[in-house]
Amino acid sequence: MNSPIWAAVSGWELNAELEGLNALNIETLFTALEGKGLIYDGPHKSVLLHHYNRLVASAPNNLRSHVQRVYLSVLCQDGVELTGALMDLFLILEERGLALKQRLLDQGAPLLNPDDLELFKLVIEEGDNTRLLSLSPQKSVVINGRFSLH
Repeated sequence: MNSPIWAAVSGWELNAELEGLNALNIETLFTALEGKGLIYDGPHKSVLLHHYNRLVASAPNNLRSHVQRVYLSVLCQDGVELTGALMDLFLILEERGLALKQRLLDQGAPLLNPDDLELFKLVIEEGDNTRLLSLSPQKSVVINGRFSLH
């Protein structure tokens, strides 16, 4: 492997472990965290999406992590993850960030269930986040602290 991670730990006795899936996960996270942009354009989007689920769970007031999670859900073409990411973002922002909410909803609209999409639009229009509780909290990490490793 020819990477910054590999060069940094090449003297350690971890070579066997660094050639497996853990090395890929570590490399992906370091590469993504180095970037200044909100949108990751690497090959391991699902690994990074899982990482951002954990980031949002551990620091729910970090807006950047929420936005990156929404974009990763869209890039992974995962409507269920996107629903959870949008729910969490809307709940954290409360009545703020209407333009951001609308833009992210518009970008993810093709992946959302039509009923869920209409509910998100209604939440933006009326500013009533309690309506979000009628959505499936399956991938929400903010509602009731629901986060699993799977």
